[in-house]
Amino acid sequence: MDMTLDSRATKHSYPSRYETGDFYLACFLRCIGYDLQGLRREGRRAFFVFEDRPSRQTDLMEFFGNKAEVKPLQFVSAIKDLKALIHNS
Repeated sequence: MDMTLDSRATKHSYPSRYETGDFYLACFLRCIGYDLQGLRREGRRAFFVFEDRPSRQTDLMEFFGNKAEVKPLQFVSAIKDLKALIHNS
């Protein structure tokens, strides 16, 4: 489990996948082009599964360091899409 940045963000043994339970981080990852592989549930919690990238650590540091930029309407769209995924799956 990768706990260096956020205790809710985890990396599983699959080298090509990255999971996070952080909703807004998931929205950000969608906005910058990470491929959403699916949704995994653990009780009431939802974890977003993405195809991992070599740049993930840098991308996470930009997000948590408040240095990342995304298009506002694209972020709103990602929020709506991921909320629909959570509530309809």
